[in-house]
Amino acid sequence: MSRIKITTLTPVHIGSGNMLQLNTEFVPTATLQEKYIRIIDDRKVLELVGEEHLDDWLLSIEKQEDIKEFVKRYAPQSKVADYSKRRLTSFVDSTTLKQGDTLKECIHNGFGLPYIPGSSIKGAMRTAILTSLVNTIPNIESNIRDKREKIGAEQIEKRLFGKDPNADVFRFLQVGDAYFEQGSEIAVQLVMGLNITHNTENLIPKENKKPQLVEAIGVEEEALFQLKIDKQHYENAKLANPNAIGEMPQEMMSINSLFGLINSYTCTLIEKEINIWKNYEERTGADKYIEKMDEILSEARRCQSDECVLRIGHASGWRFITGAWAEDLPNFNSTIVNAARPNNRNYDEYIFPKSRRTDSDGDLIGFVKLKAIKDE
Repeated sequence: MSRIKITTLTPVHIGSGNMLQLNTEFVPTATLQEKYIRIIDDRKVLELVGEEHLDDWLLSIEKQEDIKEFVKRYAPQSKVADYSKRRLTSFVDSTTLKQGDTLKECIHNGFGLPYIPGSSIKGAMRTAILTSLVNTIPNIESNIRDKREKIGAEQIEKRLFGKDPNADVFRFLQVGDAYFEQGSEIAVQLVMGLNITHNTENLIPKENKKPQLVEAIGVEEEALFQLKIDKQHYENAKLANPNAIGEMPQEMMSINSLFGLINSYTCTLIEKEINIWKNYEERTGADKYIEKMDEILSEARRCQSDECVLRIGHASGWRFITGAWAEDLPNFNSTIVNAARPNNRNYDEYIFPKSRRTDSDGDLIGFVKLKAIKDE
């Protein structure tokens, strides 16, 4: 088992599944120097107003009354800090907030610590390995449709990694959760940072028709997690029943080889992304996106053999979530794009996908750096 340090290069959001309501479950606050968002603690609210006023509270929520006004009614001396469970440094323009806005909550453990689940890290690693091996499969396009003609990578993954969960070689890659310190959370506002519109055929930066508030782990935050490639268990299982276990790729045999593959994969995707958007560099908006991608690419290229850069979580985009290996298929447009844009000819002349999400300042989301820590 090896210890891995994870450092956030950009904000990272792994969602809890909860959407918090403005002025009911979160409220914006500010000092002269800083802006914040406070997440409301229901238990603390109830302690302040008293259980006898529970029905009044429910009625207040139904009427969409501001939680601050409701609490003041029963606890006039209270401050929002008295009934909040955490405070996020806010990079959100609070003047744009309106009734009905929501905040996507970051996942936390039972002790209130924000974390990146091992399953999220492992899933991104799996995509990197899949992308590096997919071209070894002959007649790929015949393997991307299931019996119902649904497009997906399931059949390819079965051929590469094992026919079912018990046979899958990723059983032997064990990845722990990465827990960050309390206070590392921030609030950002995601927008359509790059989007090609049909009407103008031009690049429109920060198209804010529907900005999305997101709680994320901030930049340059660090945590540790455990990673183990259980080769002994794999070899024993393979010896006991050779045909029942998938073949472990050579790149998974050591952390350094795994990280080398991941870093090469990340660099390739970023390089392709930069090249795609250079076609629009003279149009407003793409230059900044390219600059940000260049910064991450430089960081990845500086990685040593025990380091790598990976993109995970919300707003990573289709290309990074899937590995974009399908773009190399001869019939990509007719097979994949048509499946993603069924019966829609309006965007035929545009790249796929034609938009990218950034935060409201144009910064990227989801990049982390992994480094193996040697025990002294």
